Amino acid sequence: MDFYIDSAKMEEIENAISFGYIQGVTTNPTLLKQAEIWKEFKSLNEFYSKIMKVCDGEVFAQLPSQNYENVLRELKNLDDSRLVFKVPAIPGGIKTAIRLMDMGYSVCATAVYTSSQAAMWSSIDVDYVAIYVNRMEKRGFNTKENIASILNVLSNSRTKVLAASVKTVEQLSYLMDLKVEHITLGYELIRAIPKCDFSVEDAKTFDDDMEEVMEKFGER
Repeated sequence: MDFYIDSAKMEEIENAISFGYIQGVTTNPTLLKQAEIWKEFKSLNEFYSKIMKVCDGEVFAQLPSQNYENVLRELKNLDDSRLVFKVPAIPGGIKTAIRLMDMGYSVCATAVYTSSQAAMWSSIDVDYVAIYVNRMEKRGFNTKENIASILNVLSNSRTKVLAASVKTVEQLSYLMDLKVEHITLGYELIRAIPKCDFSVEDAKTFDDDMEEVMEKFGER
């Protein structure tokens, strides 16, 4: 299972990568806006170049649904072996995705909600489809059944499911039950995953007992 951080805040990205179990970084235009990246970086290229220095894994960058050429030109010199372009899962995105793949880029169709959408994008061999878990719930989907259907549709294809918009531990738990292998999470949820009060309690017991064992050796 691969975990990614969904953030455009460099401090969050650096901290998350340092935890040791984050494989990559996903971003979108809303995250870029919220992070006000223009205050720290001179260009999109500089911003994504910094992420690629911090992270050895895949980095997802979203193209706008229209007039995407400027953004593509801005990012063309990045390491295309690790760069994944996110393309909105709308009719106009299909030609964009095919063009990008012809240029050798990896592509993720983002904001996929239905199994029929997933099947269509898989038919052109995109690398990922990104599903929005929390947004599915808010929009009235039977989320677990819907995700299971998408996974079933893609089971014999090379297209992978990337679960995004994961807001709670409960959502994360059922994604793992469904065997979703690629999940992107916000920073706070990434910090929360390893924490368990029982684990802390057990670790303290072991530490105290080891200290006593070492003291006994010292008494000999």
